[in-house]
This record gives sequence, C-alpha cells and structure tokens, in this order.
Amino acid sequence: MKLVASICGNIRTEMLTIQINRGVFGVEGNRMKRHVALFGIFIFVITLSACAASRVSAVPSTAKPGMPIRTIALAPAGGLLADAVGVELSNRGFVVIDTSTTSKLMIRLNLNEVEITKPEGLAKLKEQGIDAYLSVMAAGGYDQQPQSASARMNSTQNGQIIAGVTWQNGWGGRAGSIADRVMRKGLSDAAVEITDALAKNLQ
Repeated sequence: MKLVASICGNIRTEMLTIQINRGVFGVEGNRMKRHVALFGIFIFVITLSACAASRVSAVPSTAKPGMPIRTIALAPAGGLLADAVGVELSNRGFVVIDTSTTSKLMIRLNLNEVEITKPEGLAKLKEQGIDAYLSVMAAGGYDQQPQSASARMNSTQNGQIIAGVTWQNGWGGRAGSIADRVMRKGLSDAAVEITDALAKNLQ
C-alpha cells in the first residue's frame, strides 16, 4: 500500500521519467517504445486504483413524510457545513431556518439540543410552522476540508427520520499529494452532494 500511495502521490515525477525514457529508448527501436508505453499504462492503472472519489449513501428512513416538507430548521451545532447545506436547500425551494435563528427559537421555547429532538420538542417546532428538523454533523480533514459527514432529518409531525445521508470525502494516495488534492471536495461541493441526496429522499 505504501508503494501504491507513493506512485499516486508522485504522478508528475513518474510522467517526467516516462518522457525522459522515451527520448533515450527511441533510438533503440519500436520494441523499447512499446515497453515505455506499457509502463505508462501500468502507472496510470495503479494510480486510478489508489484513488477514490467522494461517496454519499442514503440512510434508511423510518417513515415517509406524512405531509409536504416546506420549512426546515437547522440544528444549531451543525457549523459551516450545516449552513452550506441550508443554502443549497434554500436554492431548491425550501424555507430554511438557519442555525442562529433555530438557537434563538430554542431559547424562547425553553428547549435544549436533546429535548428538541424528542417528540415533545419537535411538536413545539411544528406549532411554529416548521415541518422538519435537520441535524448535520461533520469531521474535518487535514486540509481544513470536511472529511466525513452525516445528516438526519426528523419530521416534526411524528418525530420519525424521513431522510438521512452519510458522506465521505475522496482521497488519492498520500495525504496532501497532488492526486489527493485533486480528488478531495471542498465545503460547497460536499453541501451540494449531501443536499441532492436529502432532496431525493424527500421526493
């Protein structure tokens, strides 16, 4: 695995070596040129096998929405990724209560972050015209980009999970290598992929 990661993390060095080899071996005939070409293909295949794109998976929901979901409140502890998901949901036509407003609403309703996820707390949100409560949790990577995340949406009508996803960032060989930076997604891209999966679950 260390060899594979090294190859994936040093693509430019390997490709430069191939170019030099072509110049040296070109005088030795077509057979050596074919060897160089085959070696280049081998490096390319190994590189692909040592990289992976970001992945998003739907979490099985406990129920389908009993009513149309229009207004969604974001859990206060979601951070920047929750805010980014909120923007994407708003772009798709949902009314989004941002994390700051939800926090103020919880104070007014005398609810903490544990109580608000219980049926009684969700019922109080429903009384405020909110259809769903969305919790987004994220873990950061070495490059300040999200490494992994999960999102769970509960109906305020019955408290059940109506949509949920897990997300994992891409990688490419050694952390911080050129290939790794190419494969990894930033905050906005992660938010788009998570929101697409959530919206699909709500259809």
